Amino acid sequence: MASQQKLNLGRLLFKRLHREMQTTINSKEKLVDTPAFRYIVSQFKEHQVTSQKLCKGQNEVIMVGQTYLCMLESLRKAEELAQRYKTTERTVQESANLVGLQVPSSSSVDNK
Repeated sequence: MASQQKLNLGRLLFKRLHREMQTTINSKEKLVDTPAFRYIVSQFKEHQVTSQKLCKGQNEVIMVGQTYLCMLESLRKAEELAQRYKTTERTVQESANLVGLQVPSSSSVDNK
């Protein structure tokens, strides 16, 4: 039963990694052609749980996969936040207008 749970956890982790990586690649590029995805697939195949072979560090492999997934999700969310709150630098006039002030014109300062 424990090996079945780990197998299901591995499948769920692989699906989430696949989905997250799919959002990060260029739309013209295929996910299966990326080196990162091929590496992840090879690691999952190498460390899969079967009745004949048990990976020594099953929990370690799952933890590494979860850490990688967390990193991918965090990078995506950070990029979304950066795009959402990205601002351009304002001029002095625009900044003054934001708080209801007016900047004196240069001609009125020269006259005094």
